[in-house]
Order: sequence, then C-alpha cells, then structure tokens
Amino acid sequence: MTAVTGDPRQAGSAAEFVALLRQLKERSGFTYRQLEERAARRGEVLARSTVADTLRRQALPRTETLVAFLHACAPAEEVAIWLEARSRLARQAAPARGDSAASSPCVPNASQHTGRGPGADRPVVPRQLPAPPAFFAGRVDELAHLDEAAEDRGETVVISAIGGAGGIGKTSLALQWAHMRLDRFPDGQLYADLRGYGPELAPVAPQVTLRNFLEALGVPPASVPKDLDVQAALYRSVVAGRRMLVVLDNARDTTQVVPLLPGSPTCTVLVTSRHRLRGLTVTHGARLLTLDLLSAREARDMLAGHLGRRRVADQQQSLDTLVEHCGGLPLALGIVAARAAANPAHPLDALAQELRDASARLSALSAGEARTDLRAVFSWSYHALEPQAATVFDLLGAVPTVDLGLAAVAGLTATPLATCRELLQQLEDTSLVHQYVPGRYRMHDLVHLYSADGAQPRSRRKSRDAALRRLVDHYLHTAYAADRLLDSRRPPVALAPPSAGCAPQPLRDTAEAMAWFDLEHPRLIEMQQVAMRRGWYPQVWQLARTLVTFHARRRRSRDQLAVWQLGLEAAEIGKDLAMQAMAHRYLGQAYTAERQGDDAFEQLDLALVCARSGGVTGEEARTHYALAVGWERYGDLERALVHARQALTLFRSISDLVEEARALNAIGWICAGLRRYEEAEASCRRALALFRRHEHPDGEADTLHSLGLIAQSNGKHAESLTYYGQALTTYRGVGNTRGEAESLASLGDVYAALSRYADALQVWQQALDLLQRQQRVKEALLLRERMSNFATLV
Repeated sequence: MTAVTGDPRQAGSAAEFVALLRQLKERSGFTYRQLEERAARRGEVLARSTVADTLRRQALPRTETLVAFLHACAPAEEVAIWLEARSRLARQAAPARGDSAASSPCVPNASQHTGRGPGADRPVVPRQLPAPPAFFAGRVDELAHLDEAAEDRGETVVISAIGGAGGIGKTSLALQWAHMRLDRFPDGQLYADLRGYGPELAPVAPQVTLRNFLEALGVPPASVPKDLDVQAALYRSVVAGRRMLVVLDNARDTTQVVPLLPGSPTCTVLVTSRHRLRGLTVTHGARLLTLDLLSAREARDMLAGHLGRRRVADQQQSLDTLVEHCGGLPLALGIVAARAAANPAHPLDALAQELRDASARLSALSAGEARTDLRAVFSWSYHALEPQAATVFDLLGAVPTVDLGLAAVAGLTATPLATCRELLQQLEDTSLVHQYVPGRYRMHDLVHLYSADGAQPRSRRKSRDAALRRLVDHYLHTAYAADRLLDSRRPPVALAPPSAGCAPQPLRDTAEAMAWFDLEHPRLIEMQQVAMRRGWYPQVWQLARTLVTFHARRRRSRDQLAVWQLGLEAAEIGKDLAMQAMAHRYLGQAYTAERQGDDAFEQLDLALVCARSGGVTGEEARTHYALAVGWERYGDLERALVHARQALTLFRSISDLVEEARALNAIGWICAGLRRYEEAEASCRRALALFRRHEHPDGEADTLHSLGLIAQSNGKHAESLTYYGQALTTYRGVGNTRGEAESLASLGDVYAALSRYADALQVWQQALDLLQRQQRVKEALLLRERMSNFATLV
C-alpha cells in the first residue's frame, strides 16, 4: 500500500477522498507556502490558494493539482493508486455543472495516466528512435562518455547534453549510442526533433512535444491537458519508475528542454544542440559533451565506408584531398560521399578539384537539399544570432585566419572588451567559434569560408576595410610596445595613431612581451600581408621592424627574410631611401644567418648605397656593423675589423652609445679571432661597461660570451666558465634562445677541455635540443658528432 495515510482505494466518496488528502497534508507538516515552493522546485505549479480551496471543498481535485500535491506533500506516495481512486469516484456520479471535476481534464480510467493501453495490463512501450547512421566512424571516447553518464545515475535523471557546430555529427552520435544500448531501456525510447536550428520559422513548442510523448505513452489525446505545466507533470508521472531513453534532438535552448525532462532517476536523456546548454548543468546536473572534428583517419574511414574501399583504393591522393578540405566535419564528408555515390563512374579527382578551389568549396558541399547544404546549415546558426553578434561574425570573415585573442577581436570590431566577450560568447554558444584556450578563439575553416563568402551582402555596409585597418593597427601598436619592452634603446619609429576603436593590448614586462610574440607571430605575418595587399605601405615595413628583436632572440632568420622582402617592396613603392637601406640591411643580416654569403653581401652593399644617398648616418653605421659580422663569419677577419672600426667611428659621430658598445664588442670578438687577445679584452670590457650603464641585457650577454671566448682561448678555463655562465643566465632572463644555445655549446667545450665529460654532454644535450627547435640543422649535426666522440669517455 501507499504511505502513512489511509488507502484512497477505500474512499467511498469525494468527501472521504479529500479527507484523506487533508490527513496527508497534516502528517507532512508542510505549510501551504512550503508546498508551493516544493512543487516549484520540481517544475510543477501548485498555488497556495488552490491547495487551500481543494482541501476545504468536498469535490474531487483536478488531476494535475492532485499529482503536484502528492509530489510536494508525500513523494513516497504511489501516484497511480491515487489517480485510479480518483478516476473510480469520478465515474460513479456524473458531476454537476460547475463542479471542479466537470471542468477538469479527467480521464475514463487510470490507464490514461499510467501509460497503459485501454484494457491492457502492460504499459505502452514506445519505440520512436530513427534508424542509426548508415556509416559511423570514430567517436570512441564520446561513446564511452555516454556510457559513463548512463551508469552514474545518482539521485536525478541522467542527462548528457551533446553540443557542437552544425554538421559535427551530434545526432549521429546520439542515435549510434542509443541503438548500441537498447537493452538498457526495456520500457521504451522517445525521440523528438525540436527543430531548434533549421529551415523552419520557429522551434517546436514544448507543449507539442509533450502531447506527442504522452500520446505515444498511451494517454488518449482527449485526456492530454492543455496547460504546459500540467502536461509536464502528467508526463513525469507516466514515465516515473520506467527505464526509458528520451532523445531530444536539435534543441534551441534550455527553456525548450526543461519541460521535457522526466523526474525519475530510471530515465536517461540525451539532448543535442548547437547551443551550449549550460543552464542544464546548473539546474539539472547535466554532463556537457562537446564534439570535436573527426581525425584524418576517422574521416578516411567514413568516406571509405560510404564509397566502398575498392573504389577508393586506387584514388588515395584524391581521397586525401577530399578529407583535407572537409576539415573533419562529418556533414561535409557525408555530402561529398553522397555526390560521389551519385556518380559512381566519375573519378574522385573531379570532386576533389572542386574542393581545392576555396571560392567554390561551399557550393561544392551541397547535395541539393537544405539539410544537406553546408551553407544552409551554417546559416541557421547565423540567423539565430542577435544583430551585434552577427556583425562580429561578419567581420571575422575579413580576417585571413581566425585564431584571435579577445583584445584583437575587440580591435577588429571596435567594441569594448567586456562587450566583445559577451558577443563572442554568443558565437561560442552557437558553435560558430571555439574558445580553445581562455580568451582565444578559433573558427573552423569551412565556417570561416561561410563568414568570408557572405559577410558583405549580409552586413550591408562597407566596413571590412575599416575593421581590417583596426586589426592591423592593433597588432602593429601592440608589437611595437612589446619590442620596446625587449629593447628600449633601439631607435624609435614614428607610428601614426591607432585607428579609432582600436586599443593596443597592454603588456607588463619582457616575459609577457616574448610570450605575446610567440603566440601572435603567425597573425603578425598575416597582418603584414594584409597591409601590403591593401596598400598600407608604412605599416608593412613597420610591422617588419617590430619583429627584429624577437626574430633575433628566437633565431628565426627565415621569417626575418620573409618580412623584410615584403618590407623592402613597400619601401621601394614609397620611395623611402632610409627604409630601403634598413630593409636591405636586415635582409643582408638574415642571409648571413642563413649562410647565404653572396646574397648577404649584395644586400648589405645596396644598404650602404641607399644609406649614403639618403644621408642616413645611423643606418650607414649599422650596415658597416652588419658587414663586419658577415665577413667574420666567412673568415675574412681583417676586412671584418675594418668595417667594425668604421661602424664605431660613425656611431660615435652620432653619439649612439648602445650601438657604440655593439661595435666595441664586435671589434673584441674579431680581435680574439686574430689572437690579439689584449686588444680584444680591452674592447669587450669597454663594451660591457656601456651595455650595463644603459641596461641592455642582450648586448651585455653577447659581450660576456665574447669575454668567455677570450678567456678560453687564453687557457683561463675557470674564468671562461664564469663568463659563459653569466651570459647563459642573462640570455635566459630575456628569453634569448639563440644566445642560450650558443652559451651552452661553449660551456660544453670548456668542460670537455677540463675532462669533465659528463658535464659537457649534459649541457651539449641542452644546446642540441635548442638548435633542433630553432632548425639550425648544420650546427645541430656538428654538435651531435662532437657528442658522439666524447660519449665513450664518460
């Protein structure tokens, strides 16, 4: 029997039935207000006035009121028994006009509320699942996640909310798992396409879905209540205690889902949505599962499954192209497979050729219907955005590659950081962007193509140039500030003020500056190319100039070549001799680092010509310094010394003390190579004093390394270890991995000379790791050979 009260099945009249309800309320100890609050926490409506009126009258209560009252007052009660008793009493006497029973949606028998068919002893078992996907690949971890969620029943209904972009395979995953685990749900499976995103004008209302579910569970259509809360209460009552699966596919938001959730821990719910249903986690403890793209192998398996392995066996290159341009998106792969299957005699290369053309790729990814047209599928997410968020999405299409930080997007869109974060949250919630680390956003290549392809006509304003200019200015001014943190003594560059609405990203110190350069280097390269295509020539060479210190510390000479080749082109178009001289010089230095001597000296000679023609003494001096370094590396020490001394004279003439120190260090290094150690040491000590006076750590470390070499050459090994160690510490302090590798290699040489072979191998290994990361192949090979020669001595 039921709980602590009398048995409602023994009630002979409505008055006796209500008396039992009053006893139930008295025994619970709850006030009317508490009952209302308890019902509300379950998502049910139970007004205080309704309860009071029900318990005062002698008429049967409404069905929905009875269910909510029992759940709030005595959850242990068997609701079906009370409903059966109420139904029996309602049939015994025709209610008078105006009686509450007459106006209530009462049913002819209890089976209408328990999911039993008329006259049947067993509940109706719905089997509403659509067929599983015909071809399914990968998702091993995701399937395991759903298994784990289903096993961890706890005290509430199990909900796993599957999210991801349109076409990522949310429905396929849900249906695949559901069909694999049918044995877990012997009492049935309910399925509803909520049409949250699609060609329909509006999502399916919860009342419609609830009515369909109730009818599928055996409740006669005439007995389904009209009120949403009452429908939901009845639905929870019917499925209570049953081992059922409920799949709510393509939900728009949490509001659409909550009324459709069972209240029983025996039920499992899968919800799929493009929108991140965080509300379900907060209110119902849902587990969120965000789908990622398929791997290349999974994508190949999926296509091969569609097309047949025999067909793809001799078309591997075309298959690779299809996989690459579908970007791991299951819907794109499915569309490609459908198009290929429709023309089995056609070679896959014809379709691959369509996808190679970025301007036609989205058109190629269509199978002729809205739900199999990638552009249409993306549009449903786009049209769900608020206008400001849609504008952000449109402007992201103007960027070459979307992998941007919050500050960069704020600059692009001319919005304050807080507002920009909220707008990006909308894009993330609809899976149009992905925040892959805090504060940094990516966009799938195909989504980006959609944004770039459709931004102009949708936004109806010519704002892309202005947005790109803001983004270029954001990167230029932030990079310039970062470069000043790394080397404040370098001659300043007169930048134009940033565009209105653009704010550079604040950086506090050299560590933040280097970290920012490491992170944003690909975007800086892109911004320089954007500036060149748009004809913003000063920004082209200015961006190259901001990267010089970073490139030197990370020894990225190939990148240095690329940015200054573009910088030179911009300077020549602008007919700026000073900038041409600078560009030629930096190209010469980069070629020197790459050991391309002929190209290096050609560029440096051109730099001298431009500097002298333009009367730029400082640039002439820096070019002589670069020539000194170049000739020293190629073994002509006497010619190198001439250029170093010319550089020193010119730097002194313009009172540039930091550059004077550089020239002194170069003279010392070259003199050491000529075995003029006394002159070398004196020149380097003067350089060290100047660098320290002007707080220039890179120059200080370079000079300490020179002094270490001089001491080593003189056989003063202990002294050389001290200098090299100080240089290493200073290089590491500023993130100069180029100098760090060279100091470690030199330390190893001294340890080897002292027969400390284990110490030598240890620091050489550290140097080798850095050389390999810096792609200094020849130096790494020589060091590895040296290590192998000493390995047997340990």
